[in-house]
Amino acid sequence: MVFGAKIFLLIAFCHILRFETYTCALNESKKISSVHSAESGKYTFLVTGGYRPTQDTLTKHLVSIRGPKEIKSFGDNHFCGGSIISPKVILTAAHCVCKRKTRFLKEPSKIIVVAGTPKRCEAANTTQIMKVDRIVRHTYYNPKTLRNDIGILVLQKPIHEDGISAQSINLTLSLTPYSTVCTVVGWGRVFYNGPFPNQALYVNVSVFEDSYCSSVTKKFAYGMFCCGDIYDHQRDSCSGDSGGPLICNGNLTGIVSFGIGCGTPNTPGYYTNVSSYIDWIRKNDSKKIRPEILSILANIFIGINVV
Repeated sequence: MVFGAKIFLLIAFCHILRFETYTCALNESKKISSVHSAESGKYTFLVTGGYRPTQDTLTKHLVSIRGPKEIKSFGDNHFCGGSIISPKVILTAAHCVCKRKTRFLKEPSKIIVVAGTPKRCEAANTTQIMKVDRIVRHTYYNPKTLRNDIGILVLQKPIHEDGISAQSINLTLSLTPYSTVCTVVGWGRVFYNGPFPNQALYVNVSVFEDSYCSSVTKKFAYGMFCCGDIYDHQRDSCSGDSGGPLICNGNLTGIVSFGIGCGTPNTPGYYTNVSSYIDWIRKNDSKKIRPEILSILANIFIGINVV
């Protein structure tokens, strides 16, 4: 009876998510009324750990990184997640801001950032659509090994932070202990090659020891860590979650980087370790101040002339 009930709930959950996918195009704020489905391929693994909390306290830190134009409806151009680390700066994965499997950056005009919208397919009063001014990826990012998989989007205008729909998140400054339970938030596929959800999903995973992470793949290197659930391998991030946040103890600890499928047995998800790149983030999270601005500031605050 218990097993049958679990199967029933699992099937019901799948149908709900499919319904969400098909109704994305039907929200009243859109110009195009045709229905777009994100479903493709064979459905293999359901990310059973995904859930929606009674009180959503983390999606405010999350943004949807999208292509410049909708395909058929609002939200169907989503391809990655990102985290608000200051009103004008989004932290994400390098592979989200580079052309496919290369180190070449995408053009800022080819990316938009959507904040303040927990439902991917529905524009709300709090939804903010932001243009990108500048893109930065780590100098030593390697698309083959995914080492140094970290990037920054500097926005043209600041996100309005109200503390409810949009809010910056603090960075983790030190290594996170093994076994710490953390949360991934995103609009990634609900199972391998499955549809993208409308409303952001949460999944809880634990930080694994480096020795285990390195035993699974030769790609594991400095600046990475891996997470999962030893009791339920299907708790995992998936495509579409890439670049989004792994939050531990309320701080941004990891960036969704890569995995082997989604929820595949004995294969954890891999994350860029934010604490390993604090200096790089601080160096690149804002524009350089122009010399003339430095001169003005010096005259005002120091009272000297700068040559």
